[in-house]
Amino acid sequence: MLLEDLVIESIRNHGIDVYYMPRTSQGTLDTLFGDDPVKYYDQAIKIDMYLETFQDFGGQQEFFSKFGLQIEKTARLAVARRTFEKYVQQRLRLMPKEGDLVFMPTQRKMMEIRFVERDASFYQLGKIIPYMYALSMETFKYNGEFFNTGIEEIDLMGDESAISINYNVSPTSTATFERGEIAYQGTSPTTNNIFGIVVDYDRPSGILRLRNIRGEFATANATIRGFTSGATANSLSYDILYDATIPQGEIGDNVIIQEEANTYMDFSESNPFGSP
Repeated sequence: MLLEDLVIESIRNHGIDVYYMPRTSQGTLDTLFGDDPVKYYDQAIKIDMYLETFQDFGGQQEFFSKFGLQIEKTARLAVARRTFEKYVQQRLRLMPKEGDLVFMPTQRKMMEIRFVERDASFYQLGKIIPYMYALSMETFKYNGEFFNTGIEEIDLMGDESAISINYNVSPTSTATFERGEIAYQGTSPTTNNIFGIVVDYDRPSGILRLRNIRGEFATANATIRGFTSGATANSLSYDILYDATIPQGEIGDNVIIQEEANTYMDFSESNPFGSP
């Protein structure tokens, strides 16, 4: 229809190119809390959308609450229905879905879809199928999700946002761990369920940095293997308190609290209320 063609052309001429990232799951949904414990994003589909809030982000922006500093930035994007169906395969999505992500390269912002409005065009000319979808979004808060889209700028967001641990290792092969690959212990990542994603590997210093860690890595010369590179190294030691790397400003107080507590609390005392 002519009206729908005009909507598509208008969004194409005045919109921006973004990456639409459908969410998949690597585990069973948590029916109690209604959440996906292992969110996985392995596709980033380039598509044109119209940014309705073009001057600035909406929402309450930065504010203090009882939980401390909160950043709540919202935005609205519009995508034509036919454009969405053209670029996004039906096996992935028939329409945009809450929980999917939209990455805006120009603003370098990752937004999460919170609500999809189907009747944004008010069904002109009596057409039941919508011409476009209006997406209400807010700034994405990283919580251990997996990114493997093949686009470096997106995939590296996990490295920048995730808490990682430095493992002291001794190389046992000439191969080198690759950034973004899975490092694991045991026969396979799924068999023993002990694995993490490589953030960095400093071979001369013997430091292997991992994020999105599942399970507990053993030490005492237990072998760590690279799933893609085939590299191997013996795990020597690590301290989850002192060897953890907290991103975005080193805001964790774990070490400060622990060291302060050690100055006036005797944790070796088995009965602090008397003897024996």
